[in-house]
Amino acid sequence: MSTTKRLSKAERRNRRIRIGICIAAIIVLLLIAAVLFFQKKVRQNFASSKQDILSVEVSTGSISTTVSGSGALISDGIMDVTIPAGVEIKKVYVEVGAPVQEGDILASVDASSVLSALSDTQRKLDELDKQLADVSDNEVNSKIKTSMKGRVKVIFVEEGDDVSSVMYKNGALILLSLDGYMAVDLESTAYEVGDSVIVTTSNGTDYTGTVEKVTAEKTTVLIDDDGPLYQDTVTVGDSDSGTLYIHEELKITGYAGTVKSIKVSENSPVKASSTLLTLTDTSYSANYDSILKQRKDLEETLQTLIKLYHNGAILAPISGDIDSVSYNEDSSETDTQTQNDSSYESMVPSGTDAVSSQEEDSVLLSIDPGKRMTVSISVDETDVLALEVGQEVSLTIESIGELTYTGTVTEIDTSTASSSGGVTTYTATITLDKAAKMLAGMTASASIVIEGVDNALLLPDDAVRKTSSSAYVYTSYDESTGELGSMVEVKVGISNGSYIEILEGLGEGDKVYYTESRNNGFGNFNFGGGMPGNIPGGMPGNVPGNMPGGRNTPGGSGGMNFPGN
Repeated sequence: MSTTKRLSKAERRNRRIRIGICIAAIIVLLLIAAVLFFQKKVRQNFASSKQDILSVEVSTGSISTTVSGSGALISDGIMDVTIPAGVEIKKVYVEVGAPVQEGDILASVDASSVLSALSDTQRKLDELDKQLADVSDNEVNSKIKTSMKGRVKVIFVEEGDDVSSVMYKNGALILLSLDGYMAVDLESTAYEVGDSVIVTTSNGTDYTGTVEKVTAEKTTVLIDDDGPLYQDTVTVGDSDSGTLYIHEELKITGYAGTVKSIKVSENSPVKASSTLLTLTDTSYSANYDSILKQRKDLEETLQTLIKLYHNGAILAPISGDIDSVSYNEDSSETDTQTQNDSSYESMVPSGTDAVSSQEEDSVLLSIDPGKRMTVSISVDETDVLALEVGQEVSLTIESIGELTYTGTVTEIDTSTASSSGGVTTYTATITLDKAAKMLAGMTASASIVIEGVDNALLLPDDAVRKTSSSAYVYTSYDESTGELGSMVEVKVGISNGSYIEILEGLGEGDKVYYTESRNNGFGNFNFGGGMPGNIPGGMPGNVPGNMPGGRNTPGGSGGMNFPGN
């Protein structure tokens, strides 16, 4: 039977020390290996080698920025051809896609239904004429008077002004002061009611004022209204100031007519019932304009019906292709009968009320003139303010070929925005001439030049390093160390993503050195599996400085900052 020798305490302690030393040595070796591996990766990713370094001279050329987008082509200028209310269609002679010339027969009509519609339209015109006669004598009083005495402080009108326009702009024609005072509010409350103060106007005239009211927020001072100007800036005492207003104001108003003469002047007193203004062009009625508009609409309908009766058919108003046919033959008979059965009396109210509009005309078909097309594109909020109606647009349609077409921005809709993923966009509409093979629904790509510079100093965009507040380039390269140097700060202009404009700092022909843009962040290092995450401090300081897109970084630090491009 074997026996195991029991170790003494000293032996067990020595054994633990040896094991600890071995573990520590292994850890140190692992750390050294990690540091060496890290250095290798840094050199591979950041050190400039001869084949990585590019050079370029500042050149002169043109550069521009653009707004791009795509959308579906839509036919522009499609015209609806309508059937007047009460007219019965006998036969439609065209189909969708058929070409037509102006004056071609689109559909035949029933002559008796046209005569009936003509009779109804003429009766409505006669009734409207009676209503116009009833209201034609209504007019605005040619004199504007005041019902109260006071003082004229402001006259907003001039001879020849339209009364309604002045009212829209100022809310009044004339302002009167009724109680004899102008007032000014002061922010200071260091006054008492009844105090006498000196009020100085902007032209240096002094008036004696009286404190009317003192609250926790302001003091109100009154002065005589004979002389001071409305809304003049005045000084009260040594330092307080405010704007004069009419203490008790009366607005003189009107709503129609043209100012013929002004019978008063500013600052003049007026008595009750005094004439302030005389007017011309005062014939007006709330119903008159509405009735007159209805009559004009009926005149156009009557002329259309006369042409229909003469031709016996609806003719094409323009040349083009039939885009759609809306007429439903199955429902036409019922609809027409309903229209003919409607009594005229039920459509015309009694008294002086305007005649209600006749039933809306129905659409027979639509004609595409085939001359223009539109495309709508989405524009980012950062670019939409740079767009203008009338700007030229280059368009391509991949399904047709590589041809480039020219269009124009015809509408910019900034009233409606669309947001997605934190980006807000607006819609711009582009119009272009329709060319061969263009079809509605095809996708068109648009490019709009929003800013351009000729004879600009240019560099590749990669050659310019940018920070949040500046931009710079390197103008020298040390082949022995592989380092870029002679950093020069530059002022840059517009960029198109490939080239950038140099405004200051360089001249034409100056040589610049750079490396192609690449992502130099630590997140892209591929260390493989199992690399320790905590790199100890005291790293050797031989990491190359002046790394692309970064800054000169000293060694010997526990955590280095290498900004990417």
